[in-house]
Amino acid sequence: MKKSILYGLFFLALMVAGSSCSQEFLELEPKTGQVEANYYKTEGDAFLAVAAVYDAYSVQNWQFVPTMSDIWSDDAFCGGSDASDMSQWQDMEMFKMEPENNSSSDLWNRCYSGIYRANLYLQKQEDIAWESDGLKTRFEGEVKFLRAYFYWDLVRHFGWVPKITEVLPDVEEYKNVEQSTPNEIFALIASDLLDAVDALPVTIPAAEKGRVSKGAAQALAARIYLYHTGMSAISGLGLTAEQWSNGTTAINKAWVQSALDQVILSEQYSLVPDYADLFDWDNQNNAEAVLEIQYSDKAKSGDWGGWNINGNFSSVWISIRNPQGDATVFPGWSFSIPTWSLADAFEPGDPRKYVTLYDAETLLTDYNRAFMNTGYFNKKYMARADYQGSGGDPSHNFPRNHMDIRFADVLLMAAEVWLADAPGKAAGYYNRVRTRALGEAAAKVTITLDDIYQERRVEFGGEGLRKWDLLRRGLTYSEQMVNASFVVPSGTPNAGDFGNRTFKANSWGMFPIPASEIRNMNAGVLKQMVPAYAGL
Repeated sequence: MKKSILYGLFFLALMVAGSSCSQEFLELEPKTGQVEANYYKTEGDAFLAVAAVYDAYSVQNWQFVPTMSDIWSDDAFCGGSDASDMSQWQDMEMFKMEPENNSSSDLWNRCYSGIYRANLYLQKQEDIAWESDGLKTRFEGEVKFLRAYFYWDLVRHFGWVPKITEVLPDVEEYKNVEQSTPNEIFALIASDLLDAVDALPVTIPAAEKGRVSKGAAQALAARIYLYHTGMSAISGLGLTAEQWSNGTTAINKAWVQSALDQVILSEQYSLVPDYADLFDWDNQNNAEAVLEIQYSDKAKSGDWGGWNINGNFSSVWISIRNPQGDATVFPGWSFSIPTWSLADAFEPGDPRKYVTLYDAETLLTDYNRAFMNTGYFNKKYMARADYQGSGGDPSHNFPRNHMDIRFADVLLMAAEVWLADAPGKAAGYYNRVRTRALGEAAAKVTITLDDIYQERRVEFGGEGLRKWDLLRRGLTYSEQMVNASFVVPSGTPNAGDFGNRTFKANSWGMFPIPASEIRNMNAGVLKQMVPAYAGL
């Protein structure tokens, strides 16, 4: 970890608002002047410290995982102004990443910053004068959930990473922390998530929407289980299917089946009847939100570095350059351009297609048809002119939350894990999602794994899940689907934008460990990388 991060985080200088927490979290004023020596005394201090951990969960600073995941997958092309714009994403898409890649280092730093904040809180929570029954247990559950999430982002992007579960006394000790194996990181994730499941409340009051629930912890565990099981086919990772545990409790298929059924039967969540209403900016934190990253315009940021941005900055990344003819569209940078492959995946008449895709050729009189243009943009999250923040740089202040886990995902994961053991039950869960969009006549009596994956693609297009669905079906499948998305329709005027791409299966969908971190650590400490980056 960089010295600037390690030293800077000793001071709780900015317990800022834009964290994944309640509206009360979002409206907190920045708190300055507090240092470790005189902090962690009251429940109010604890609340702000937990908010700081949520802040690291929501920060985007050029490494927002949903955006990068879509670009890697067959759902989106990188785009931008030209082939050199945001080179770190261009290189990721074209399998040319090197250790100097900025998105790789930004992701690493964001995760370890969050881990530091989580570890510091867990170490200091005994100093709090607790007065409210159950509050300490809940806060600890939230922080462990978030620490598990940071390690989940690390292990799925880097594989072998340092495991740090306490605040070390000086920077030199951090520089000597060796990498742990993926199995060791997954074991820590399991431990934290199982603790979170036991500690977190089933019900989140309306005033606290955005805070983590027991259902969110169960759903995240299910998502990670499916990835872990699929990636266990890669022998080099050393994972074994059905062996994910904390050393005592196995998060296996039976555990996941039970957990997802509990979330479904809890009746804390439901499908929003009209799919289009899911992405209404005035209908956020709705009944379908199991885990939703909170964004607001409260910080009024003008800081392009990322950590003081409290709005959904990615909305500008994916919006349209110089749009003409639709006053509701805020101009953006045309990154993460939806592919023709995604557009073609929808059945005729599926209303989800044009909730997911903004057809600029039809809806605009003109726009800048930039690099890798397909005519489509991510309608779910692209910036809207009628929701600009009241101050700061408007690009930073869009109050558009990101739905990380939806109830539809819970239902389709449940369909997948029950498919072999209870096919009728699996079909019932699957049809709840499918018929919400297409009506009862579209229900299927029997379903296959391919049906579930197809439904996932059209249901979650533009939401950052596709990459991980591809990977857990295998590297050969991923290569076939990603390469197929680069097949350009006949007559495409910018066909030359889509060439010179070579899929590297031995990257395993992961990133190189940042060169800056290798330089900052003592010699030989960070040495294990996935095969594609070994020796770089």
